Amino acid sequence: MSKVSIVIPCYFNELNIAETYKVLVRDVFEKRKDIEFEIVFVDDGSRDKTLDELKKVQSYDNHVKIVKLSRNFGEFRAIVAGMSQATGDAIAVMSADLQDPPYLITEMIQYWQQGEKVVIAARNKRDEPWIKNFFANTYYRIVRKLVIADYPKQGFDFFLMDKSVAEILVNMQEKNSSIYVQLIWTGFNPKVIEYTRQAREKGKSMWSYKKRIDLFIDTFIVFSHTPIRWISGLGFLMSISGFISALLLVYDKLVHGSDVAGWTSLMVVVLVLAGVQMIMLGIIGEYMWRNLDESRKRPLYIIDEIIEDKK
Repeated sequence: MSKVSIVIPCYFNELNIAETYKVLVRDVFEKRKDIEFEIVFVDDGSRDKTLDELKKVQSYDNHVKIVKLSRNFGEFRAIVAGMSQATGDAIAVMSADLQDPPYLITEMIQYWQQGEKVVIAARNKRDEPWIKNFFANTYYRIVRKLVIADYPKQGFDFFLMDKSVAEILVNMQEKNSSIYVQLIWTGFNPKVIEYTRQAREKGKSMWSYKKRIDLFIDTFIVFSHTPIRWISGLGFLMSISGFISALLLVYDKLVHGSDVAGWTSLMVVVLVLAGVQMIMLGIIGEYMWRNLDESRKRPLYIIDEIIEDKK
């Protein structure tokens, strides 16, 4: 009998745990009794009652494994931690808030059994506030343009992969990255299932704008050399412009005897160049920081405890 692990990262999800488990049983486990299932919940340093709710679920289902991290490491690292402890022949990853319909796992399994190594549930529509949709769609358009051309147009957070693919992702051990971009980067041609992402019904999302900005920066620094190429290009253009301007000023002075207006033009040039240089240094600094973070060899995550029923 094939075994499928479902990895679910949890962070302040106390209101969703019981309902998520109930829906999984109803829409997945009951529909595919020919499959052995394992749920790997990862408590990513929650400070509410998430862990207590996970233990309640585990008390009546010994197929539930709880991976408790020592602190909040972020969704990407929590997913990798869960994947490292999953024992299934295939591993599905989903969120704990039911915005992504669990019943799609049954369809994913069918494609996996037919030989697909990667199956993703890609959003074709989002029932969320327009401002969130705007920023999300802008991000994915830029990803498709500058990082990976065939990345799903509206992104994805929900997928199933063969164990062999999961092992590749776990062994990467990149600290500032995105599991979703990594999955597409591996080059395995994904089978795509489209669906409409629902609005969150319970609890408050901890996916802050700061985390969104961090993801945006990580995506382009880790997976693309475009920012550093832009710096080189801009520096080259500014050098050429400065050289041409210098020649014109010298020519004007020698031929026409014109005096160049001093203070205003000088300050404009200095301020513009200083601003551009600071931006360039900031981009270079982002690359250097990530290089330093990788070189320190700190663990991607720290597992405080693994709670499971060994019966």
